[in-house]
Amino acid sequence: MTRSYLGYVSSQTTDTVPISPQTLSVDFLLVGGGGGGGGRLSGVTTCGGGGGGGGFVTGSGIIARTSYAVKVGAGGAGSPNSGSPSGNQGTASAFLNTANGGGFGSDRIGGNGASGGGGGPSVATAATGISGEGNSGGTSTDGNSAAGGGGAGGGGGNASAGPTGGAGGSASTNNYTGSSISYSGGGGGGTNGGTAGTGGTNAGNGMNDANVSGSSAIANRGGGGGGGGLGGGNGGSGIVVIRYLTANATGFTVSASGATSATPTADGSYSYFQFNATGSLTVA
Repeated sequence: MTRSYLGYVSSQTTDTVPISPQTLSVDFLLVGGGGGGGGRLSGVTTCGGGGGGGGFVTGSGIIARTSYAVKVGAGGAGSPNSGSPSGNQGTASAFLNTANGGGFGSDRIGGNGASGGGGGPSVATAATGISGEGNSGGTSTDGNSAAGGGGAGGGGGNASAGPTGGAGGSASTNNYTGSSISYSGGGGGGTNGGTAGTGGTNAGNGMNDANVSGSSAIANRGGGGGGGGLGGGNGGSGIVVIRYLTANATGFTVSASGATSATPTADGSYSYFQFNATGSLTVA
């Protein structure tokens, strides 16, 4: 800018000071803990239904220069050995949103949850799932077979004469960690003899013997536990993944506590944090 005073000409230069960005856009994956598989009471020769998969939620949001809590849900314990015929609910995961825990499997009516747990032999009432997170559990028309738990990708399979346990509902996939991974499958239903239900990917399988427990789901995949006789399998714990475009993070320092790494992991044009347990994300 040029100014003239009393015949003199002066030159004045105005410097522009860069303004640091104050917010950062992120994507997130939330997977709740899967429900525990069902079993049977002492003296009864039946098997329980599979647990429902934990909630599967993806989304995006805006974060600022502060610290954020990140909660990873636990998988529900399976039915205890010759104890209660029902497993336990999974618990929720959370970051800017919530993914609920999966419903329990039982030798009675399965539990409602992100995905519903599988019902027991001759149980015609399906446990319900939560829209946008999962699907309903299956039902049974056979006196020896239990249904599969619902999964994020589909409902739990029904048990039928044969005897045949219901298959667990299918999982859903996500690639925010750079690999396509299956989450929130339903646990397979058990049966006393015949063919037990297979769980969804990374979930527990049902068992075909009233004296055997269902298998447990894989940790940090949110699958339901398999239904069994002496006990049900445990549901898998959940996971939280947070990512952002690396180029957008210029001027920020992003770190984490409780994640698999305190600093972000690069994946192509993105950087991400993976939380297998509860922790925090800090933006400075």
